[in-house]
Amino acid sequence: MSLRRYNSLNRPNGFTMTEVMVTIGIIVILLSILLVTVGGVRETARVASTRSIMTAMSQATSRFREDTGYLPPILDNDRRLVEAVPITSTSRGDGAPKYLHDMQGWYSFTSPAEYLVGYGGEAMDGKAGLGIRNPGRDGIWGASLDSDGNIQQCPPGFNRQPDPNGLVLGPYLDLKDDKVIASLGWDEAEGAWDSGSIDPSTGQPAIYYPGDAGYNINAPKVVVDAWGTPIRYYRTSYPTGDPSGSFPANYRPFPMGAGDGAGALSEWQYRPRLSEFIALRPWEIDESQATDYFFTPGGSSAQWGDFNDLGSGVRGDSTTTASLESGQYAFLSAGPDRRIFNWHRTDYLDRGGNDGSTFRNWLGHRPSWSADSSWYPDGRGSYCRSEPWYQDAATEEVNRDNIREVGP
Repeated sequence: MSLRRYNSLNRPNGFTMTEVMVTIGIIVILLSILLVTVGGVRETARVASTRSIMTAMSQATSRFREDTGYLPPILDNDRRLVEAVPITSTSRGDGAPKYLHDMQGWYSFTSPAEYLVGYGGEAMDGKAGLGIRNPGRDGIWGASLDSDGNIQQCPPGFNRQPDPNGLVLGPYLDLKDDKVIASLGWDEAEGAWDSGSIDPSTGQPAIYYPGDAGYNINAPKVVVDAWGTPIRYYRTSYPTGDPSGSFPANYRPFPMGAGDGAGALSEWQYRPRLSEFIALRPWEIDESQATDYFFTPGGSSAQWGDFNDLGSGVRGDSTTTASLESGQYAFLSAGPDRRIFNWHRTDYLDRGGNDGSTFRNWLGHRPSWSADSSWYPDGRGSYCRSEPWYQDAATEEVNRDNIREVGP
C-alpha cells in the first residue's frame, strides 16, 4: 500500500478542536469588524443628518430675520421671554465676572420650533396650524407691552396678544421627518414645563413623541438632533427690551462717571459676541480660524477666557474662532454622547469646578416668580429671574463631539 493511500485511510473525519476554535475566532473577528463598521457608518449618517437639520435651521433663521428685522428672542422651557443679560462689571464670590457667568445659560431649546415652525396655536402665536403671525416689536406678540404699548421691565411672557390681522409668516423650516420635532415634559395641572423630566444620563431635557407616555399636545415643542436631544439656539445679546437692537463696536456699558459699584467705568468698552458662550467654542480649532476672546471687566486687569482656571492674569482658555467673533446666532447639538458642558472649552480634571461641585448648567425655567433670590438687575431699575440651575455631573472631553452651526 502506498504512503499516500495509507494517510488517506487513517485521516480522521471532520475538524479537529483546534480548527474549530480557529474558525470561530476568525468569525468573531469578522463580526466585530462588521459591527464597528456598521456602527461607524450609522454614527456618520446621524452626524450628517444633524448637520443638515442645523443648516436648514440657520437658513430659516436668516429668513425670519429678513421678515421681522430681528433674530428670534430667547425663550425658556415655558416659552416665556428671557431678557438679555445686562452687561455689568460685577463679580461673583469666586471672582468670576457675573455677566460672563450668567451668559452661559442664555440659550433656548424652544425658540426654534416656536418661531421657525410655529406650533403655538392662535392664542400663542396668532395662527392655527404651522406658521405664525408677526411677533411684533417686542418679539413675543405683545406679551411685554403695558396698556400704553410700552415695553415692561420683566415681561412674564404668557400674556401674548397676537394681532389677528397680523402678517402671516413661515413656517420657515420644512419638516421632512416627523422625528425632528418633539415635545418637552409638561405639567398639565401647573400649565408649565415639568422640570423633573430630565434625562438622568445626559442632564438634557427629556423629549416625547405622540404615543409616548408623558407626551402632551400642549407642551412646548423642540427641534431635536439625530440622537433625540434638543438642539440649543444661541444669539448675540441686545439692549434690554429691544430684540432688534445691537451694540456698536465701541459700546460703553456705563456713561461717564457711572458704575455698578466698581467706581467710574467710562473707559470700559465692550461688544457682545458669540464667543461669550463657552460651549460654542470647538474642541479643536483650525489655525486659520483661531483667535482669542477675553472678557475684561471694567476697572479690572484680569482677562477671562473660560472658567477652567482661577489664577491671575489671563484666566482660563481664551481660544475661539473668527466665525464666533463675527457671527450673530448659532445652533448646538450635543452629538453622539448627548452631553454638553457649559463652562470649559477644554476640560481639566479637578480644576475650576470640572468635578461638578462648583458650576451648574441651566434649563431656562422659572417656576417661582415670587421668590426674592436669584434675580439679576435688568438695567432699568428692576430685576429679572434667570434661574434655577441643576447640578452638572463631572465631565471629561464631553464637548469633543458637539456639532455647531454658526449663522452670519
